[in-house]
Amino acid sequence: MNLKVLWTISDSMGTVSDLKMLKLIKKDFNIDVITADREDKTSLGFAVTGKKYIIPNGAAPDYIEKVIAICKKEKITTLIPQYGDELVTLSRNLVLFNNLGIKVLVTPDVEKLTIANSKTALYEYFSLNNFIPKYKSVNTLKELENAIFELGYPKKPVCMKPAESEGSKGFHIITNEKIDILNERPGSAKISWELLKNQLQQYSKLPKILVMEYLPGTEYSVDCVCKDGETIMCIPRQRVETSMGVAIESILEKNTEIMDMSKKIIKALNLSYNINIQFKYSSEGKPMLIEINPRVSGSLVANLGAGVNMLELALKLAYGLPLPAVDVKWGTRMMRYLEQLYL
Repeated sequence: MNLKVLWTISDSMGTVSDLKMLKLIKKDFNIDVITADREDKTSLGFAVTGKKYIIPNGAAPDYIEKVIAICKKEKITTLIPQYGDELVTLSRNLVLFNNLGIKVLVTPDVEKLTIANSKTALYEYFSLNNFIPKYKSVNTLKELENAIFELGYPKKPVCMKPAESEGSKGFHIITNEKIDILNERPGSAKISWELLKNQLQQYSKLPKILVMEYLPGTEYSVDCVCKDGETIMCIPRQRVETSMGVAIESILEKNTEIMDMSKKIIKALNLSYNINIQFKYSSEGKPMLIEINPRVSGSLVANLGAGVNMLELALKLAYGLPLPAVDVKWGTRMMRYLEQLYL
């Protein structure tokens, strides 16, 4: 089967690896890929595919129109979205793509997808479950200040993140500990409330912010492939080291506790295709849900080293083809390094 895939990000750390994963799928599919992005600049995805398409963000009124125009021009058969803000928009408009014969790898249950895609709605939906950390949802600077003190600051660190954001954007650990700014690692999220408050006062209006307890334990990112709430593959990986919100070192671990929780969440939210769920252990040793990315994760390629091509599984689910036998090589460690691409 010949597929032409539209991949809606061109400039992420994982784009080239993901495109290689698609090209490695030889049985049943012959795949060609083009990428789109939100910024008109030279990027790796455009360089590798040889074409450049610019699309607006998923909330823009002309987003669907622009994407469909690309699909018609390029004879796209398959759309794999990469940004959180385009998922619900695409799900609401699936009939338009279906009428064009285009498979969109997104959860078709719009209501449940909307919950999964919003950190605040997600926590509210599962509020009675013991895997939700202590949290507050706030909209103003005063509410934010009250929330961090209610959650234990300054005796305990507290975390905050915009309720609608990608990767690690806007994430901070509000701490009263002394920070050695001359020796702090690049990209550190640690900040004092005094400094953060001073910076936030510059905003005329704050977005909805989620404030939650600090979780000091091991962090896991769980890559899943599923269809209509039924999990086909579930692989937790310990995030050993990250950079710009993406794991650069991780270890695949058969953590049955987290696998069972992930399957329960996927069932409750009726999710489909590539789904990423993130957990972090509390000081009491309990895994707590951080967030769900109902799309391809930035480090999906980690599973390839363990013998699992998660994009192949998702595509075969979408097209109703038999799934290959998979033997996960647990304990596989992925380490990323810099490599050059000359344009």
